[in-house]
Amino acid sequence: MKENDPVAAYFDKLPETHKRQFEERASGANFNFQQRMKVTYEWGDASSGRLLDCAAGTGEIICGLLKSGRFNHATVVDVSPAMLQTAKDLLTSQIKNAELEFVQSDVFNFKPSDSRFDLILCLGLIAHTGRLDILLPHLRSMLTPGGRIILQATLTDHLGTRIVRALTSQSELVRRGYRISWFSQRNISDACGRAGLRILEMRRHSLGVPFGDRFWPWANFQLETRLEKWARRHGADAIYLLGAG
Repeated sequence: MKENDPVAAYFDKLPETHKRQFEERASGANFNFQQRMKVTYEWGDASSGRLLDCAAGTGEIICGLLKSGRFNHATVVDVSPAMLQTAKDLLTSQIKNAELEFVQSDVFNFKPSDSRFDLILCLGLIAHTGRLDILLPHLRSMLTPGGRIILQATLTDHLGTRIVRALTSQSELVRRGYRISWFSQRNISDACGRAGLRILEMRRHSLGVPFGDRFWPWANFQLETRLEKWARRHGADAIYLLGAG
């Protein structure tokens, strides 16, 4: 990890906040975290063997995958020491049927110690790292033949995303100490092609109402619930299932 890494410093403050996103709370953020988890579990059912989580956060999603018993090894990577420790506490207390490895590292500098991975999770990462043209070839190099990557992104194709970007880019830079990266569907498709990856499936979700949770979380949750079908076609967030081309 680089000295004074601003991403690590920012996320070191957030484990408790991050954990609350997975609780049963009436907010748009909670709804969208649950959608992310749901799709990951559905696609993860088709994989088994070795699992890599590139930005584990507090560990809830990878914990659910490991409880299925399909994976005999999991490597958990996070640049934030506090996030990684929180994930480690959760997984070591609940997972007894898989070998666990925990690595504090920037994913760009991470290299597996031995075998490649059958499934790689890349959720909630690329907005904070950017450099998609470097990241995707790196992830592909760690895949087994037939392996899969699950990648999540917030899309600038969505009007709400563009409004948030326009209104918050400078303030977020000051608050976080680094600039958020933004991607369109075309950006992601082109980067996958250059990395030799195919988009096998894509799911959208999240109405992306600008600042909805800040002003009225309960109402935002109700909108997300009632307009879920619309968001599957036009949502602000997308989850991609990728395989080697």
